[in-house]
Amino acid sequence: MNKSHGDKEMPRRKMIKYGVQSAALTLIGNAAASSITAEPVKRISRKTKSGKVVVIGAGAFGGWTALFLQRKGYDVTLIDQFGPGNNQSSSGGETRVIRAFYGSQQVYFDLTLRALDLWKENEKLMKKKVLYQNGLLVFVPQEKDPSVEASIPMYKNAGLTFEKVSPADAAKHWPQVNTKDLDHVMYDKTAGYLLSREACQEVCGLFVKEGGTFLQQRVASYKTDSGKCIEVSLPGGTKVGGDEFVFAVGPWMIRLFPELSKKIRVTRQVVFYFAPPDGESDLIENKLPCWFNINQKGIVDLYGIPGNEHRGFKAAGELTDMINDKFDTYDRYYNPGELKFVQDIVANRFPKMKGRPLIEHRVCQYTETPDSDFILDRHPETKNIWVMGGGSGHGYKMGPSMGELASQIVAGEKEIHPTFALERLLK
Repeated sequence: MNKSHGDKEMPRRKMIKYGVQSAALTLIGNAAASSITAEPVKRISRKTKSGKVVVIGAGAFGGWTALFLQRKGYDVTLIDQFGPGNNQSSSGGETRVIRAFYGSQQVYFDLTLRALDLWKENEKLMKKKVLYQNGLLVFVPQEKDPSVEASIPMYKNAGLTFEKVSPADAAKHWPQVNTKDLDHVMYDKTAGYLLSREACQEVCGLFVKEGGTFLQQRVASYKTDSGKCIEVSLPGGTKVGGDEFVFAVGPWMIRLFPELSKKIRVTRQVVFYFAPPDGESDLIENKLPCWFNINQKGIVDLYGIPGNEHRGFKAAGELTDMINDKFDTYDRYYNPGELKFVQDIVANRFPKMKGRPLIEHRVCQYTETPDSDFILDRHPETKNIWVMGGGSGHGYKMGPSMGELASQIVAGEKEIHPTFALERLLK
């Protein structure tokens, strides 16, 4: 359930609606995006800050933010109504792609590289493998793809390779793939996938182990006084006070901050798992890299991740169904049209998977900004509330680097990055 792009210069997804009424959203131009340079891994000094911070939401953004704030010395309380990695969250599910392929968007390229370092560093502390760098294949039918061409210089400047492979050579390396209708395949060996649900739980575990307080409770409201938040309210009348409050609540953002409800789309995204043929283990369990499929119109229409823990062949279509009014009340089933869309592309790209039975499916939710950029900014009316989110399906991989950045901004060590400013959505 990892969005295959997130780059305005990469092709937009096809919009489909199944009986869901939604207002048209106006695309807003991206704010100037200055680079966040990936820094070398270093141990974070502890006990340098004081004060109490409350982080609401234990997903990819919130969990990592709480951990880094705790490491800075703050007294941190992390609150999540359903628990880290729960199956109602945008950070739930089994796996997410991690890749630096972002067209011309340097800010996300840098954040991904920094995230890779932080995933590796903290994976050792978790004592559990959550990062699998099995590579990424991008299937390109055109001679020139704008996003591919724009990304190559960034790889080169970072000392990494984004390798162009001919269809014939790709067929030799990955015989599972039909390459006859492709101009070339791009291969990024540094990419891979993350265990999303389990990693959320591991991050929360580290947070608690290092002295943080976790509460599995629902934040019903927050109270302000003189332009400052003084507490959040939990069921039963419990109040939790603090000096700073970080709301990283995924789609619940539009409930807590109604002014954002007309600027943010909550969409449902369906992931399918198919049974591979008997004896064809090269279609799952890391014998095939993660992959993006670009169609003849230059649109990323499907992506996939190798089977994790023998769950089957995972594929997800890039289709959008807006569900702002019912994101936590609808039944999470796929639509037959969504299944056929995915089956048709899978059958063409992976011939051995043609006609293979569906064995599992999952529906997750994206919180999408009009420009697909994240949100990380101070609330304009409440100076100690920080709003963080808008992962737009591609945020999971950057949880560590975004959490690190959020902790630095809350601590006053860095300025708000213009790409993530709320101003662009509220003006």
